[in-house]
Amino acid sequence: MSKKEGKDEKSRNVVSGEAAGTLAAQSIGEPSTQMMLRTFHAAGITSVIATRGLPRIIELIDARKRPKFPTMVITLEKGIAKNYEKVREIWRKLEAVRVRDIIKDFDENFRAGTLTLHPDPEKLAFYETTARTVASRLSKRDDIDAEQEGDSIKIKVKKKEGIKATRTTFVKVLNSTIMGMPGINKALIQQNDDGTFSITTGGSNIEEMMKIDGVEKWNIYSNDQFEVARVYGIEAARNLLANELLATIKDEGITVSFRHIGLLADAMTYTGEIRSAGRHGIAGDKDSVLARAAYEETVKHFVNAGVFGEKDQLNGVAENILIGKQIGLGTGRIRLAVRKDDLKKLK
Repeated sequence: MSKKEGKDEKSRNVVSGEAAGTLAAQSIGEPSTQMMLRTFHAAGITSVIATRGLPRIIELIDARKRPKFPTMVITLEKGIAKNYEKVREIWRKLEAVRVRDIIKDFDENFRAGTLTLHPDPEKLAFYETTARTVASRLSKRDDIDAEQEGDSIKIKVKKKEGIKATRTTFVKVLNSTIMGMPGINKALIQQNDDGTFSITTGGSNIEEMMKIDGVEKWNIYSNDQFEVARVYGIEAARNLLANELLATIKDEGITVSFRHIGLLADAMTYTGEIRSAGRHGIAGDKDSVLARAAYEETVKHFVNAGVFGEKDQLNGVAENILIGKQIGLGTGRIRLAVRKDDLKKLK
C-alpha cells in the first residue's frame, strides 16, 4: 500500500457496516459531472497530446483498450540522463520520420508511374541517414521499386493503374515511415529540475522501449493501462489507474480522497484483469439478477435468469431496495441478542 493510501493502520480503518462503495461512487461521480472537456498539449510539441478532464475519466473507467492519445515518459540511466548528446541518440531511435520530412520537393509523372524525390542534405544530416538508406527502406514495399539516382530517389509503381490509384500510391510513399519506433509518432526531450533529461513521447510501446540501451527499463511511465498490465502486471496497472484518476481530477482543482479512487481501482482489477465499471464489467458481473437488471438491459437479464433458473439470494444493496427490504448496511447490519435471564431482571 502506498503512502497516499494512509500513513498508519488507524487511518485505513472502516467502520463495520459503512457504505464504502456508495461513498466512493458519490465522491468520484459528483465532481466528475463538473469537469470540463479539454485536452492537454505538451509544451513545445503539438503532436504530443494527452487527454485530460472528463474524456480521460471516461477512458479509464470504461477500460478503453487503447487511450485516444497514448504517451510515455522515459527515464534514462544516471550515466546518460545528464548527457544531452547521448539522450539525443536515443531520441533519434524513437521519433517517427516520414519520407516527406527529409525531402525538399518531388516530381510526379503519372503516365510513367514514377515519383522522383529530392532529399534535403541538411535534413538527412540531422537524422543521420542517407539517400541510399532511404531508398533501401522504401524498396521493401510490395507496391513500388525504389533506387538512388545521384542525389535523388526514383520511385516506380509496379502495377500500372489509373491516375487516381497512382496518386494514392504516391501519397502513401510520402507518408511512409523510414525511421523510428513502431507506435511512436513524436518524441520530445525535456530537462528536469535536477538537470537530467527525460523523453516524452506521443504514442506508447513499452516492450520495444525496454530493448534500448540507456533506458531505465523498470521506470517507463505509460498512460496505456492495458499495455502496463501486459508488461508490468496487474498491480502496476492498478496503481496507474488510481494515479491517473487522481491526477486528472486534481487538474480540475477538485480534491477527492485517494481511498475512494483506490477502492474503484481495486474493484476494476481484483480479478487479475482490468474490467470497466459499466455493464460489460463490474455492474454486469454481479451475482444478483435484480442488481444486474437495475443497471441496464433489464429485459435481457430477466430473460436469461428465467432460462437458466437463477435464484437471487438478496444479499446486496440494490436488490433489497427494489423489494423494499432492509439493506445490510449501517444500522441495518446490526443484529441484537438478549439473554432471557436479563429480561427477568428488568421486571
